[in-house]
Amino acid sequence: MNQALDQVKILDLSTGCAGPLGVLLLAEQGADVIKVEPPGGDPFRAYEGYAVWTRSRRSVTCDLQSDVGRSAFLKLVETADVVVESFRPGVMERLGIGWETLNATNPRLVLASVPGWPAGHRNAHRPAYDALIQAAAGQQWEQPGWRAGPTFLPMPMPSMGAIFLLSGG
Repeated sequence: MNQALDQVKILDLSTGCAGPLGVLLLAEQGADVIKVEPPGGDPFRAYEGYAVWTRSRRSVTCDLQSDVGRSAFLKLVETADVVVESFRPGVMERLGIGWETLNATNPRLVLASVPGWPAGHRNAHRPAYDALIQAAAGQQWEQPGWRAGPTFLPMPMPSMGAIFLLSGG
């Protein structure tokens, strides 16, 4: 049976929740997804949800900090339609695989970035996990809890928003 994204090839560099789950929605619409992991694997493999978040895709290891790994990744980029990444702003450039390099390798490529904080934001250099985004947005203060003060929300609402923006455009 044909699916909407049957002829779309995606390279997934994302980690955490938002990127992998957004890519999952694309994979389950038929996209051919290759998860690109660092040596030793994605650090999120330690979480029980990882197998769910990253289903419907193949996996390769590329050391993007080495010339050989970068070269292998750029070879994959030549035939890809989309690259999804969730690094902090500037990391792709420091790895030597920023937009200029990707576009020169494959001018029809789409780059989908899912950073926690956008370039230029005061927190752009910091890690961005759902709880930190919840806190910065004031979402934890909006929820009544069993004690005074902010309440952590187990439902990753900021990530859910990012998932739908990534997968729906």
